[in-house]
Amino acid sequence: MVFTQVVEAAGLAPSSKKAAPAIKLSKSNPNMTKVMQAVTLETYESILNKYKVAYYFWYDTFANGEIPAENVVQANASLEIAKKQIDLGTKNADMAAFNKARKLMKEADALLNVYKKSYDQFPYETSTPLLKQDASKVYKAKAADYLVLDRYGVLMNDVGPSIWGYADDGEYYLITTFYNYHARGKIIKPVVVEIMSTKDPDKRYVYLLNADTKVTQTTDSVEYNCVDAEKSFRTLIKDDPIGGGTTCISDGKFPAVPDKAPAISFSVTTTPSFSYWYNQNQGAAMMYPDIVLAGFEQPGPASGTITIDGKVATFNKTAGAVTEVCMISGAPDKKYDEYRTNMTKYGNEWYISIHTDQVDAQFISYGKFRDAGMYYKGKYIIPTEYKLIPGIANQTLTLVAKTIEYGDLTLNFEIKLHDPVYTERVATVAGSYDDQILTNGGAWFEHVFKGAPDGIAAVQEYPQIVDPM
Repeated sequence: MVFTQVVEAAGLAPSSKKAAPAIKLSKSNPNMTKVMQAVTLETYESILNKYKVAYYFWYDTFANGEIPAENVVQANASLEIAKKQIDLGTKNADMAAFNKARKLMKEADALLNVYKKSYDQFPYETSTPLLKQDASKVYKAKAADYLVLDRYGVLMNDVGPSIWGYADDGEYYLITTFYNYHARGKIIKPVVVEIMSTKDPDKRYVYLLNADTKVTQTTDSVEYNCVDAEKSFRTLIKDDPIGGGTTCISDGKFPAVPDKAPAISFSVTTTPSFSYWYNQNQGAAMMYPDIVLAGFEQPGPASGTITIDGKVATFNKTAGAVTEVCMISGAPDKKYDEYRTNMTKYGNEWYISIHTDQVDAQFISYGKFRDAGMYYKGKYIIPTEYKLIPGIANQTLTLVAKTIEYGDLTLNFEIKLHDPVYTERVATVAGSYDDQILTNGGAWFEHVFKGAPDGIAAVQEYPQIVDPM
C-alpha cells in the first residue's frame, strides 16, 4: 500500500477519484527516496536503451522508416538533463526533481517514437527475391565456383571463412579472414586475419599478411596460401563427394609479439550445409546506388582447435562458420565506388549467418535489398518475409522469418563479441522452427549502420596488431 501511494503521488499510476495523501520525501524518510529513485531509474534505463537503438540504428530503417537525426540529438539532451535531475532528487529527497526528470523522459520517449520513410533514404531500385522466388539456379557450390571472378558482370570482392563458437576452455571465439580482391581481378595485399575471444573481449588481434597469395587449383580443389615471414594463412576448399558441396580447411599461424600478443594458431574445418546465393543466382542485384552484388555464402558446422600461448582449446558443438564468396563491383557503365563507403552512407546493413543443429540460414539486408535462404531437412527454403525486433542495443535482437513450408522461424541473438571497426559480431542463437527448439545455435552477425566507421579504410591505418582496442 505504501509503494502504491508513493507511485501515485509521483504521478506514475492513475489516481483514484479520492486522491491518496501525498507522502513527502525527506531525508528522515530515506526508503521513500530509494523507491522513487528505483522507479524513475527504471524508466530512464528503458528510454536510454531506445536512444541507443536509435543512435546505433539497431533497427530496420528500410522496413520501419528512420528516426530523424534531430530527434535523436534532442532525446539525448533531454535524457542527460533527466539523469542529473534523478541524481538531484536522490541526493536532496526532492520530489520536484523527480517530476522534472519524468517530464524530460516523456519528451525524449515521444521523440524516439517518430519514424519517417522517404525515397531519399535509399534512392535506387533493386531486386525483390523474397517476393519473386525462384530457386531453379540455386545449388551447392563446388571448389571451381570459388575461382569464378566475374559473375553476371560483377567482380570478386573477397573469399574467406569466418568462424565462431565455444571451445572446451569455456571461451567464445571470433576468427575473421579475408582474401581480398576488391574487384581488381586478383588477390590484393594485405590478407586479413582477426582473432578475438571472451577471455578478453576488449582485445582484437589483427594480422595483415603483406605477401602474395599462391592460388593452386586441381580438378576438385582450390588452395589459397599466404606466407609472410613467420605469419601464414592457408585455406583449402575440396569438393565433398558425399554431401555434394565442399569442405573448407583453414590454418593460421602467428608468432608471439613481445608486449603485444601471444603466439596464436588455429586449424578449423567446416563443411557448409548449403550455399545461399545472392538474389537466388538469378543475376546481379543492386546493393546500394551504383553498386552491384552477386556470389554466395555458406553457413555450416565447424570443428577444430585454436592454440594461444601454447594452450590448445577444442571447439565444441556450438562452433559454426560461414564461407564467403562475395562479389561486389560498380554497376555497368558506373565508376566503382567502395561498397563500405556506401554502407556507412546509407546504412541498414544486416548480414546474419546462422548455424544450429536443426537449421542453417543466411539473412541479408543492404539498404533496401532484402534476401534470405534457409536449409532444413535437406531443402532450400526462401522465407516470404522477415522482420528484425531490437532488444538491448548492440547486444540482443530477435528475427522472425515467415516460411510457407514450416511456419515461422524465430531466432533470438545474444552478442558475445563485437569488433567495432569492421562491425563484425558473433552471437549465440536460441529459437524455434517447425515446433522444435533449436540447439547449439550460433551466428556471424554484421551490422554496418549509417555513420559507422569504414572498416576497410580503418584497418589499413592500424598497426598489424591492435592490443588492446
